[in-house]
Amino acid sequence: MTPALLDAPAEDRLAAAIGEMARRSSSAVAIVAQAGSAARCTIDYGWLSRAIVSLEAGIDAGRPVGIVARAARVETLVVIAAACGRQHVPVAFLAEDSRDLVGQLRDWVEVDDSLSLPAAAAGERGRREFETVPPQVIVATSGTSGPPKLVDHSWDSLLAAARLAEHWHGLGWLLAYDATRWAGIQVWVQALLTGGRLVVPASRDPDVVARALVEESVAILPATPTLLRRLLTSADRGLLCRSGLDRITLGGEAADAALLEEAQATFPQAKITQVYATTELGEVYRVADGRAGFPAAWLGKALPGCVRLAVRRDGELLVRLSRDTAEVGTGDLVQRRADRYEFTGRRSDVIVVGGAKVYPKRVEEIVRGVPGVAECRIYGLPSPVTGELVAGEIALADPLPENATPESVRAAVLAVCREHLEPHSVPRILDIVKQIATTPAGKTPRKPHS
Repeated sequence: MTPALLDAPAEDRLAAAIGEMARRSSSAVAIVAQAGSAARCTIDYGWLSRAIVSLEAGIDAGRPVGIVARAARVETLVVIAAACGRQHVPVAFLAEDSRDLVGQLRDWVEVDDSLSLPAAAAGERGRREFETVPPQVIVATSGTSGPPKLVDHSWDSLLAAARLAEHWHGLGWLLAYDATRWAGIQVWVQALLTGGRLVVPASRDPDVVARALVEESVAILPATPTLLRRLLTSADRGLLCRSGLDRITLGGEAADAALLEEAQATFPQAKITQVYATTELGEVYRVADGRAGFPAAWLGKALPGCVRLAVRRDGELLVRLSRDTAEVGTGDLVQRRADRYEFTGRRSDVIVVGGAKVYPKRVEEIVRGVPGVAECRIYGLPSPVTGELVAGEIALADPLPENATPESVRAAVLAVCREHLEPHSVPRILDIVKQIATTPAGKTPRKPHS
């Protein structure tokens, strides 16, 4: 990004960066869609720039109160965001599971993949109050700890975590996140601000993702620990070994030590960074030392950006973004272990069995250590006797260890749980499934039938 772009208002930068890349090389690939499949196609910077200018003309003619991005394609989301930013019109990104929230955005117009404004919006003028006010960027939460809700951001907060130094330019970024959620938006904004290639796999199937990594020379892999674990346990190892990943950025969930070690062994050349961020707060901190959790010495100290961390007596992590803001409860629980604070799970995930607390993450870490287990999830089920009981699902490794059967692996899991866990933490129901489902945000679900 040139000095001129850095000096431009934050809301103008995405459109300006895309326009500059188009002037340098109109045919340069901006987005690879359906990567890892026969349906692969590309979108260049020239197309993006022309589409942004065209949509801006429609926005300027109608000056809508705000625009809800209803697009399914990533390139269309990019165009809507960039055009709204430069035209100082608020924009909202709503994932599929938060579509019913659109009713809260009264008088906003919806724009889909056609990039056409409704006739009413194109025929009215006069909404020019946003021209001197920084426009909003509204994103829905993932619903991890409750129903999705709308969170109001500025372009400054949206771009706050973007890496703009020269060595970040021109890289290939894999988009495994939902493009309408905070984490996904961060990825495509970062890639296109720095003249890179955004690689969108045809699906989250591990082999499809692995092919996309290799065939598109992806350098940066942002992912949840759940998606990375699936890649490591289920993708073609030969493909993974051919990957040229330079960096892996983990977020959305806590990564345990075993996953970090396996990822480093599989991608020895990659730097692994854990990012703690939420839709409400944005990016809070980064850890790049290869260990789970964060240093205990960070508590009470000013981190980059003046962030300060604290812990309640019950273990909930508190965040203060600056001296001028109040502490915010994150809903994430941590526990001190030696010189680290490690995450034990979310408050909403805790299973209460007869008054005793069970942390699903701890049970999962033990289950994953059993030979023959590729993936697992632990969750609570209602019980008329104990309030809740512990239930679980395991997906088996392929191939299974020699002489192992599905039932022998299941029995081994229960035996290990009885050996290492309190009786109330041992799963009372343990199903063998083909694959552990993930949420639209790429996380492990904690609710039954989710």
